Amino acid sequence: MNYFNIKRPFFIVPSTRCCEEYEKIDKFLEILNKSEIGKLIVQEQKKLKKTNAGNPEYNPFNLMATIIYCFSKFKSTVREIEDLCKFDLRVMYMMEQNNPNHAIIGKFINRYILPYQYEIFTDITKAIIAELNIDINTQYNDGTKIEANANKYKFVWKPTTYHKKLDIKIKELLLKMNIEFNNKNLIKSFQFNESIKEYIERENIDIDFINTSKGKRLTKGQKNCKLAYKYLIKLLEYEEKEEICGKNRNSYYKTDKDATAMVLKEDYYSKTSHDFHAGYNIQVMVSSGLITMYGVFQNRDDFYTFIPMNNLYYKYYKKYPKNECADSGYGMYDNYRYIKKHNITNYVKISTWSGEANGKRPQLFYTFNDGVMCLNTCIGEEISFKGIRHPRYKNSKLYKFVGCNNCKYSYICKKYVKNKNDDYRLYESIPEYEFLKEEARKNLQSPKGIEIRINRSIQVEGAFGQIKQNMQYTRIRRRGLDKVSCEIMLICLGANIRKYFSTLDGKKIKSNYWKKQTNLKEEKFPFPKQK
Repeated sequence: MNYFNIKRPFFIVPSTRCCEEYEKIDKFLEILNKSEIGKLIVQEQKKLKKTNAGNPEYNPFNLMATIIYCFSKFKSTVREIEDLCKFDLRVMYMMEQNNPNHAIIGKFINRYILPYQYEIFTDITKAIIAELNIDINTQYNDGTKIEANANKYKFVWKPTTYHKKLDIKIKELLLKMNIEFNNKNLIKSFQFNESIKEYIERENIDIDFINTSKGKRLTKGQKNCKLAYKYLIKLLEYEEKEEICGKNRNSYYKTDKDATAMVLKEDYYSKTSHDFHAGYNIQVMVSSGLITMYGVFQNRDDFYTFIPMNNLYYKYYKKYPKNECADSGYGMYDNYRYIKKHNITNYVKISTWSGEANGKRPQLFYTFNDGVMCLNTCIGEEISFKGIRHPRYKNSKLYKFVGCNNCKYSYICKKYVKNKNDDYRLYESIPEYEFLKEEARKNLQSPKGIEIRINRSIQVEGAFGQIKQNMQYTRIRRRGLDKVSCEIMLICLGANIRKYFSTLDGKKIKSNYWKKQTNLKEEKFPFPKQK
């Protein structure tokens, strides 16, 4: 006997709760109207009419709102969005009971959202900021690595070493072939191919009748020609791999050539840092709990993502942040110069912040206008690099401190120096960099700096917590840098929409999640003890 049967069809009558949700959706649609992203859809429709692509099968404005709304509800795949269009009353309300399939949704994302992803993200975010009257003068930076949608065993290393070894073999072969190549750079495949053609014409070799089977004797010219083409095939392979990798990375994956071999946080904390995974470096800028800018990079570290992120922020917001805070992963010379150039108050931690804060690696030298002083108040003598060593950095100066054997701080100062028995210590310094670090150090140790540092750890890590834990987004679903960037944009925009919906439930957005006390004093690092 069949028990689990629906005896009769029935209509679902919207409840009071449904009406409340519909009101939220109406306010969400008002935000989209204020953002004026509809103009981008109209612009794209005009392009499609010129190419005779026909009218879209569904209302593109409704579908745009639906996709953004679904991402805010943790549904980030086209199959999940398709199901919501069929069975979720809120999405049916937005789509006016139209049911696009997953293929149409995917094409819409690639056609309407991907080319205008930064415009869509910033326009909607600026509309939310204006609606809630949020202060975004202080920006907090951070990044994380998310696993790419690629087979981790299908990675390719950049063949730099093998290319150099092959170049030596090719040039040795060219000498045997009596062909001169005076360029010290690596020989290119087209240059090598021209040299082979020249050799074939000169020696009158018919390459179509070179016998490659075993036991057949070849002439010297035929042997050279056969070996040259073998090297040429390998050279083309190496050049292709190096072109895919580019200048700033050393690996890629066959199933997603834009992904880079990285050590993810799971590998770091599980102590399997030797195990690489395909990943992307995701950077965000957060203010008042809202993600104001995002970026997807192939860099394994955060040093070189700071300036591109700020350039993106300026491009779409037409201004630089008033205050900017980031952790020690961004504390490098070029970033500090960029901050100084654009009049941003520097709250970016120096690279040695952790060691100075806990006293294990204290600040050893202090730079003044007149020179450099060590912990023992000894003024260093500026000397030339000639005959000692080459400068490691541009615009750097070399200082010599004498009398280290009698110094009570030598156990710290010469801890990582090779020649510990020498009665002197050499120190290379970039004066401008030292002044910029000192400025950042004072800003961060001030009461306002302490407040900004704590807010950074709450707001940025909270944003990543929303994305990774609440939205369960731990692995990228799309492939290719542009599509991954579009997916990250929708994820970040979904997090912002969720933040906006929370305000409709009565929650308030604060610019400072943690406020400093009135009696909060300036932080001071521990000074090393004499020994």
